[in-house]
Amino acid sequence: MKKWSFSMIRTIMLCLAVMLTASACTREGGNSPSPASSSQAEEKPVELTWYYIVYEMPTDLPAVQNAVNAYIQPKINATVKLMPIIESAYGQKMNTMLAAGENFDLAWTARWGGGDYTNRVLKGAYLDLDALLEKTPKLKAAMPELAWTDTMIAGKVWAVPNYQVAAKAEGFIIQKRFIDKYNIDVSKIKTQDDIEPVLQVIKDNEPGIIPIAGSTNMFDYGKLWGFAREGFRVNDPNYKIVNTVETPEYKSFIERQRRWYEKGYIYTDDATLTTLPDLRKTGKVAVGWDTVMKPGGEVEEFAKFGNNEVVYVRISEPEFTGVLDTMTAINRKSKHPEKALQLLELINTEPDLMNLLSYGIEGKHYQVVSKNTIKKIEKSGYSAEAWVMGNSLISFLKEGQAPDTWTKTQELNMSAKRPPVFGYKFNNEPVKTEMANLTAVTQEFAKALQSGSVDPNVYLPKYIEAQKNAGIDKFIAEQQKQLDAWLKTQNLK
Repeated sequence: MKKWSFSMIRTIMLCLAVMLTASACTREGGNSPSPASSSQAEEKPVELTWYYIVYEMPTDLPAVQNAVNAYIQPKINATVKLMPIIESAYGQKMNTMLAAGENFDLAWTARWGGGDYTNRVLKGAYLDLDALLEKTPKLKAAMPELAWTDTMIAGKVWAVPNYQVAAKAEGFIIQKRFIDKYNIDVSKIKTQDDIEPVLQVIKDNEPGIIPIAGSTNMFDYGKLWGFAREGFRVNDPNYKIVNTVETPEYKSFIERQRRWYEKGYIYTDDATLTTLPDLRKTGKVAVGWDTVMKPGGEVEEFAKFGNNEVVYVRISEPEFTGVLDTMTAINRKSKHPEKALQLLELINTEPDLMNLLSYGIEGKHYQVVSKNTIKKIEKSGYSAEAWVMGNSLISFLKEGQAPDTWTKTQELNMSAKRPPVFGYKFNNEPVKTEMANLTAVTQEFAKALQSGSVDPNVYLPKYIEAQKNAGIDKFIAEQQKQLDAWLKTQNLK
């Protein structure tokens, strides 16, 4: 596999300059990229624009962008302008650009946060890719048919999956040093309640160590309590959606959280914590909670827990939750949709390009540890998330991950249990106001209750009342209406 070093990039840029005026040349250290076709040579090169999320703005982006363009221009006669946006600002920025009719080419999208996939498709923001995909067969073949099916709305594909682990399992992340020190038998931890003796041991014997932090999402949508993501109980043949906040299961959960908080297990500022990664990096958090337990994940958590080894303790079976958490769409206003999809084909099928976008330049942003395995250089000036950029399963492994990590990831994706209504997508446009109001109510009450920092007997009734005032009943009625209609199309109701 080719690696991108300083000398190679300089050579490529020189070759590219010569190629545009004379003939192609050979890249140092490997074969040159496939030359543009004669028809491409007659075309004027186009510049694509690509918006995507980051969690830290890369200061060395120009160097990586230059290297990317040196790679792609000989292949598709196009360059790309990389336009990262901090994740928390992405949704508003994208809404503004789409409302203004800007003609950018590519945009990250998802079912969560600022991705707003379903709504934007239904509003006509993105291009139907079905016809274009016939012209990019390598891209179509790079991912299982199940992934493409998951992206469909109204029977059409509207985005390219950034293929990664698509099966989610929940469980605890425990620092191995404490497991070893106190001879903890993790095989006995089968439920959330089973972690309590571990938390007690840490509380009693490790001053300065937080037994558990980041526990506010341990209920999530209620999977461990028998709820589907859509809000119905999985064993309900009528698929009746309920407000999980009003259920006995939720009340039991927050009552336990309250007990844990009063015993000193839960981080005292969990309700207002916005920098959990920074807290974990101190190494002072003994136990964490994770909803995406994946092959090789323990290695990724090493640095996140202050360079301490961790052990995954899974307490749920994997469920295929699909590819909607990260995709790339083509703007309907794009002037170059074919070139945009050609770029996505390269990213998702050619490891050199995928790695360049995800990890930057060898020797500057990462070091090669062994074949296909790297170690990122701290504070190098370039950071991106592979799961945002494209097909993670063709990218580098991180130091410590097993060589078969991607093979196991694919096996997990294909073997995981399918959710009850796989393929269903909710359009929240009819209840957009209610959804905004409910989001505000959730932000006001949920973390406080789920961290155990307030009395459930006092605040749960207030939470439920606030939901009622915000329109929860109308919201659920619309959910039920759409789900029932979809179930009929699937002969499930």
